[in-house]
Amino acid sequence: MDSILKKGLFLVTVTGAITAFPIMAQAADIDDTQDMPTAGIEQVLGECYTSEKAISVKDYLVPTQKGEYLDMAFANVQSFLYIRSEPTTESEWVGKLYPDYAAKIIGPVGEWTKVQSGNVTGYVYSEYITVGNEAQKKAEELVQKKNTENAKEAFTYAESKEEEAARLQKEAEQKAEEEKKAAEEAAKQQEEQQTQAAQAGQAIVDYACQFIGNPYVWGGTSLTNGADCSGFVQSVFAHFGISLPRTTWDMENVGTAVSYDQAVAGDIILYNGHVGIYMGNGQIVNAINSAKGIGILPATYTNIVTVRRLV
Repeated sequence: MDSILKKGLFLVTVTGAITAFPIMAQAADIDDTQDMPTAGIEQVLGECYTSEKAISVKDYLVPTQKGEYLDMAFANVQSFLYIRSEPTTESEWVGKLYPDYAAKIIGPVGEWTKVQSGNVTGYVYSEYITVGNEAQKKAEELVQKKNTENAKEAFTYAESKEEEAARLQKEAEQKAEEEKKAAEEAAKQQEEQQTQAAQAGQAIVDYACQFIGNPYVWGGTSLTNGADCSGFVQSVFAHFGISLPRTTWDMENVGTAVSYDQAVAGDIILYNGHVGIYMGNGQIVNAINSAKGIGILPATYTNIVTVRRLV
């Protein structure tokens, strides 16, 4: 404490000592409710104010509560609490306190409270913060929850408007990068699946073409001794472990429907009462009729009912 203040306190002590004796002598005649003499304090304060020396409030206040975190405040909100540059709702916000974020109280707790949290200093609306003994309890809970005695590790502090903008920008860039990688991975997987499907479809076509020239037999399912159109298709796909119904009408609902423009080798193309396996290049391999047996036709030789993809 500076020399002027010390001088003032000395005067208070001396003056009090001189006046105390006669007061004690008349103590029996004094009401306990009377004010005690304050001679000398005005002089001390006067000298301090005159010399423009600041007096810390903490030098004269005796705390009535004990606790390591009694100067702390915690945001008691569902979303976030603005920290503002001035104690008004119209002032600019300079930071945000999210639920249970911590701040240090650096001003009186009134309608607004001045706080410091992280790199942010400003005012918060007092209705939305926890202070005093409740703040002490909250702090102890957070310290215990984080299993640490270091408050810096246990508490989370506000970020400034600039820090928030930088964080959001970084998060947006990370999200964009993740989405880009996910899209690339999805495209890669799709390409691999298409390649595998194309290979499987071509294998079906190659197998079916081995039986070109074999006879057509109505109701038959033998690839060597004779089959009709649906029996031929059913037997070819059975070789690859794919079970199909016996009639062309039932085959119209199997697999996935695709347009003719999207047809690839291995798809089946259904017509009114007929079916064939698409070879690519606008052709199908199929059991045509008794005269022609198993052979190749243009895929658009007649109206197409549906194209179905099975692999």
